[in-house]
Amino acid sequence: MSLGERIKNQRSQSGLSQEKVAELVGVSRQAVTKWETGQSAPSTANLIALSEIFGVSLGELISGVRDTISDKNVPPVHEPAQKSSRVGRTVQLIAAIVLAIIGIMVVVIINNMTVFQIMNLTGVDILSANNVRTWISAAGAMAIFAGAVLFVLYLRGGKSNS
Repeated sequence: MSLGERIKNQRSQSGLSQEKVAELVGVSRQAVTKWETGQSAPSTANLIALSEIFGVSLGELISGVRDTISDKNVPPVHEPAQKSSRVGRTVQLIAAIVLAIIGIMVVVIINNMTVFQIMNLTGVDILSANNVRTWISAAGAMAIFAGAVLFVLYLRGGKSNS
């Protein structure tokens, strides 16, 4: 039996729809369909979430062999994956905001400094001071861009295809 077939069987035995599994894992329903049909495989993090949702060991989900060491009466757990998904989204939003703020601060501060202040701060000559300003401004702009990308991903709902 393939991994996809085991995922489908475990989902059916748990009485969950593809939509519900997708919601609990934090992926799209199409991703779950691709896993079940063998068109793609879940990431390691998603396999761990699936094993928690279905109440089976990771080894059992991957190999199909019942883990004799684990407790056989462990009920399926639905909340941890959902809670960790919410925590991950909160961390993503905070990271986006922090990156954007740091980037803006760096750009504003470095562009308001005189060449002589940059020379004193970095210990470089006057020609290098302008290069330092350019590179630090670029780093600030990259932080702003990274924050914007994280924010867009946050707004998308963190849905992915794997």
